[in-house]
Amino acid sequence: MKIRNEFYKIVAVVAICLTGNARATAQDSLVTYIAAAIRNNPAVIGAYQAYRAQVEAAAGAGILADPELTVGVYPSPMEHVNVKQLATFTVMQMFPWFGSLKADREQMTYKAESVYQKFRADGIALAYQMQQQWYDMLAVQEKIRSVEDKLKLLKEIERVSLVQYKSPAMAMKAKMSDQFRLQAEEAKLEEQIASLQDQLRLQQDRFNLTMHRQAGSPLVIPDSVTLREMPLIAWEDVERNDPTLNRLQADAKSYALQGEKAKLMGRPMFGVGLQYMLNGTVMAPQMADMNGKDMLMPMLKMTIPVYRKKINAARRSADLMRQSTAFGYQRQQDALIEQYLSITQRAADVKRKIDLYDREVGILNHTLQLMTAEYANGSSSLTDILQTTREQIDYALKKAEAYAQYNTIVAEYEKLASRYDYAQRSQPISKQ
Repeated sequence: MKIRNEFYKIVAVVAICLTGNARATAQDSLVTYIAAAIRNNPAVIGAYQAYRAQVEAAAGAGILADPELTVGVYPSPMEHVNVKQLATFTVMQMFPWFGSLKADREQMTYKAESVYQKFRADGIALAYQMQQQWYDMLAVQEKIRSVEDKLKLLKEIERVSLVQYKSPAMAMKAKMSDQFRLQAEEAKLEEQIASLQDQLRLQQDRFNLTMHRQAGSPLVIPDSVTLREMPLIAWEDVERNDPTLNRLQADAKSYALQGEKAKLMGRPMFGVGLQYMLNGTVMAPQMADMNGKDMLMPMLKMTIPVYRKKINAARRSADLMRQSTAFGYQRQQDALIEQYLSITQRAADVKRKIDLYDREVGILNHTLQLMTAEYANGSSSLTDILQTTREQIDYALKKAEAYAQYNTIVAEYEKLASRYDYAQRSQPISKQ
């Protein structure tokens, strides 16, 4: 069998494929991290080794069985009329029915193809998993930044409140209770920031572990998250490239050949051999010229397949598995069509939410600026500011989650079309 590239050479392919689909925002970008995961992730490496093992197994299929050598030695030589038989040496080569070896070879080839498609699926799923984790980290980072901005705002309002309280001109309007209320709200935001930072550290550790690196390894993450562009993908491309559909097709062909092989196994097998008889001399031979002469005898052997139950059972089993695979193919098709149709609707729904959150955050930011100035003049209450701050933080967090959700839907769409396929092969598996 022939493998197009060794596993570690495939990493160059993924870098080329991914660069066309993602923008590097830093030296250690998402593309680089996906390539590192492909290179180091134990699950993908294991799938690749399983593929290579199946390729090696397929390379040895469709070959004749080893010839048999039989040696018979007579401790007490057996005397015949002209010779005394000392030993026999027999070599026999069995041949299956015509087409059996070809069916066996092709079946193992399709099994190797099935494992190859599993290898592809694992790699595509890994690339999608990396993107999910990446956008989740960016979302949490955005949440931390939003809450920190509001914490700074409250601290600024607290300073304004303290100046008001100490100012003789504003002493009647200022309240010492505002200080305590602001401090309580600040403590709440500080706890929220600490919780988000813990969440971000855990996400970074998981991201590193996916690349099979130390959990605390440093990561270069962009400062902000931007919306990705939704690609245009035809359904025909999805159906043609989906590794699960390709695997089921290979399995169906393998089971069809398994049934054909079972049918051929029900035909006679032939054996061709040669027997050499080592003889000694006798005292009174009937034919003097044959006394002690060795003999060479051609042999022909044939099996008689009269027990059909196991053959018929094997054929029925292969046919049932082929039917099961056909239904599995239809089920996978339906699931892909459902996912394909739902992505556009889900993306549009999230996009509307993002537009809403952008407007709400912008309006509330502007409102807080006005309320802060009004609070300094004594014309706005702290209660209204705190309530508006909570609303602004809530929308900011939802906005960050929506950005991550939209980008993840884009990644899901690309996964559906096998855009992140690092195991590309220019030729099908073939016998060496």
